[in-house]
Amino acid sequence: MQMSSPATPRTFFIGAALGLVGMLVASGTAIADSSLAIDVDDAKLVKLAGEPSTVVVSNPLFADASIQGSKLIVIGKNTGRTKIIVLDFDGKQLANMMVNVQRTEARVVSVFRGGSNGRRTMNCEPFCDQPLIVNDDFPRYEEQYKQITFKTGLSSGEANTGNGDGAQ
Repeated sequence: MQMSSPATPRTFFIGAALGLVGMLVASGTAIADSSLAIDVDDAKLVKLAGEPSTVVVSNPLFADASIQGSKLIVIGKNTGRTKIIVLDFDGKQLANMMVNVQRTEARVVSVFRGGSNGRRTMNCEPFCDQPLIVNDDFPRYEEQYKQITFKTGLSSGEANTGNGDGAQ
């Protein structure tokens, strides 16, 4: 049985990569994880290596982000993917991450109907609600979108308190 020497190309590559990561961390230029998985309607804290100034969310339909001190708060809004970039006051990048917003599959039921009714997704914990899910039956999706927009407007003081059908 032949033993490989400690200085194989693979060992050298791994050692060099670890050394580079160590130098980045020591220099304070390390960025937060490159990906983050979060459930719909959940929140996560991400500690940043520096003082953040600017947060960019590429698609705010899927996630929202805000700064609290040296932490980034990420909130999952709807299933999908979005990119979040955080910069410090000098414009240096503190985080660049792909956020994958998912739903908890253990409590999800999808009902498929023929014709124009399409799919309806329900989140059951313990009662079944129909969350706003892309690719569900469009008339139902549109109705839910109007209701969610109306409710969000009410909570921020921006919505007309009309008949609750989402019309403003």
